[in-house]
Amino acid sequence: QLSALADILAGDSKLDLSSPKSSSYLAELSTLPLDAVLAEPANLSSTSSQLTNALTNLCTSSYPTFLSLHSTTSGLSSTLSSFSDTLDTLLDDIPELESAARSFSSDIASIQTSRRRAALVLEHSSKLQDILELPVLADACVRGGHFQEALDLASHAARLAARFPHVQAVQDVRAEADNSIRVLLGQLLAALRAPGKLPALFRAVSFLRRMRVLPERGLALAFLTGRLEALDAALAAAESEKRGQDAPDAWARYMKKYIDAWREGVHDLVTQYAAIFLERPPADLPAADLGALRALLPACTAQLLARLLSALRIALPRLPDAPALTALLTQLTYCATSFARLGLDFRGALPPLFGDAVRARVAGEFARAAEEFARTPRAGWAPAGAPRRDSRTGAAGALHVPPPALVVHPPVALFANALLAALNGLRLLAPAALLHDLARALDAALASAGRALLGVSRDEARGAATAFVRILVPFVRRALVEGVYGTQVDDVPPSEELQGVLEELEAWL
Repeated sequence: QLSALADILAGDSKLDLSSPKSSSYLAELSTLPLDAVLAEPANLSSTSSQLTNALTNLCTSSYPTFLSLHSTTSGLSSTLSSFSDTLDTLLDDIPELESAARSFSSDIASIQTSRRRAALVLEHSSKLQDILELPVLADACVRGGHFQEALDLASHAARLAARFPHVQAVQDVRAEADNSIRVLLGQLLAALRAPGKLPALFRAVSFLRRMRVLPERGLALAFLTGRLEALDAALAAAESEKRGQDAPDAWARYMKKYIDAWREGVHDLVTQYAAIFLERPPADLPAADLGALRALLPACTAQLLARLLSALRIALPRLPDAPALTALLTQLTYCATSFARLGLDFRGALPPLFGDAVRARVAGEFARAAEEFARTPRAGWAPAGAPRRDSRTGAAGALHVPPPALVVHPPVALFANALLAALNGLRLLAPAALLHDLARALDAALASAGRALLGVSRDEARGAATAFVRILVPFVRRALVEGVYGTQVDDVPPSEELQGVLEELEAWL
């Protein structure tokens, strides 16, 4: 029925009734009652009139809007047409733009890489700054004496270098940190050469062990070498005492200071070496290396003792008098006794040195006295007064009182004084083994003096020769054998040379 109704209406008008709205209206119309259908034309006519009036009013009141809309629509159409032309041009230019974009992208690839690296560096700038400051911090720690922190920083730089072997900056940081560690190594080795006590030296050796730059034996050798250099410096300071060697006590002052410096330096060396390397060796040290460490100390102390004995051989003959020799022996005896607790008792090496020095000094004084006696002028042999009755008391009487009869003969008295001065110095230090050597030296001096008397006129020197043979010779031999050594003079007979000279003088008299 709807299609028939649509056909009827379509035949009478040019309306398009195929649209969905028309179909909906026709469907609604078919449901209306007849009176409503009959009233529908009037309603449609009324609605059409109302719409026409409304449209007319709208056109009358809103014509500017319609004119503007028309102008805008025309402009839009023109714009759309221009946009279409521009779009066509753009589409034509897109391939060229795409090619240019690819070329640009290729040109800025390196810049983008650099920017990405820069961005990465900026992101991790604090960490990079910490890494780059490692050498500066290590150097500051070394200069400030914070060796533990310097070693920790160097270890951290080494770990970073092993983790990033291809990063040149990290390798440079490690190289600079290693330079600071080399400076630290120099400071530690210098500390071994400088005067120092056990705590400072033990600290230096501990850091050297941590650095592992030397094996334990090499470290011990470096320690001994450094301490020997420190001892050499202390001994060199004693050389200042030898300035003005013409002074009588220059060598005595020099040896006193030399022995004090030697004693202190060697004692420190032995105790420090024992405490660092023998009492506290590393836990992983092999037994063979420990034996080598124990062998180094005796070798070093033997060398130091040889240096001391060599210095004594040079200095002892230059000491001015017997008290200086005795004082030096006392000082060395105390020194050797203190070293006995360390296994370095060298008291047995002292007697030969001092015996030679005493022998040379006393024999020299005897010989010089004889030479001075032989230089007596010809007029000096005359007696200075009347002869004394006790002129034969040389073999008896007190040993500490020279016979008064010698005063009458000045050359003999001066000779006796010179010999007694030598014997008085000998009493301070009289090695028992030198009795016979000194007796021979005294006999040689007396024989030389006797031969000098034989060369003088008998009339001028008869009194002096008598005092010499019968008083001086027995007295000074008793003074040496009995007064100094406490032995019977008969146990030490005179030498054949002296006996022959005395016999000649007795015959001459």
